[in-house]
Amino acid sequence: MAIVFLILSIVFSTSINLIFRWFKDYKVDKFQAIIVNYLVCFVVGYLLSSDRDILSHLSSSWFPYCILLGFLFVAIFFSMALTTEKMGISVTAVSGKMSVVVPILFAFIYLNEEVSFLFVFGVILSLLSIYFISVKEELALDRRYFLLPIIVFLGGGIIDTSLKILESEFSDIVAMETISYSIFLGAFLAGLVILFIRTRRGASAFTKKSIVAGILLGVPNYFSIYFLLIAIVSFKRKSALVFGINNVGVVVLSTLLSILIFRENLNKKNKIGLALAVISISIIAYAN
Repeated sequence: MAIVFLILSIVFSTSINLIFRWFKDYKVDKFQAIIVNYLVCFVVGYLLSSDRDILSHLSSSWFPYCILLGFLFVAIFFSMALTTEKMGISVTAVSGKMSVVVPILFAFIYLNEEVSFLFVFGVILSLLSIYFISVKEELALDRRYFLLPIIVFLGGGIIDTSLKILESEFSDIVAMETISYSIFLGAFLAGLVILFIRTRRGASAFTKKSIVAGILLGVPNYFSIYFLLIAIVSFKRKSALVFGINNVGVVVLSTLLSILIFRENLNKKNKIGLALAVISISIIAYAN
């Protein structure tokens, strides 16, 4: 069943990318949709959980970490949006996907997870594949904004690493479903803070289109994190395997569906990256 959870995480994560692609077509206000999305994530997780006594968790040792991680979710989202605005989609894509190296290094260095030469070779190939698949144009970095992709890179890595820490430290005392909805509660609270600031600056009111879009985004967003956490628990001492396959799997599936659904074309580098991704997934899986 462990591999099923990993596949489900990849599928739901990929659906998020597709929904964001439709946001562009329908000119959805991403900020409004993302706040609604986090509320939906919390509500779905809370309703599906057998542990709904959230008030009793307020004093728990793990709860503050979930809230802080939720705030980080929102911060990284807006960093990605700003990076896309200032430097282009390609830079954002490469920075975000390359962040998989952070939790993998953490797993090896601090958790003493087993590593083989074959696995390292597979990870290197996966990083190369992500780069080639993501690049749609020449990357021209403006020195004024050179810190933005670094923030996206480190932020994405910190989020994945934090999920692993929560699992390793608290999975024996609290269910992953409880941790999941608690993280999204933190993200929603962070969104409310930003909303309050934007409202004072004269931001527009929520539209029906943004609310619907947020609901459509929220359901797969919740399950992408939930199944990723379950996969981490299922693959004990093999979280590097989970993060490696999950990240590359999302890139590959997103690319294939973008071709089928949106008729997007692949350049020569993209095709090389797709081939490398398939090879790297096979190597990483075989090495473990």
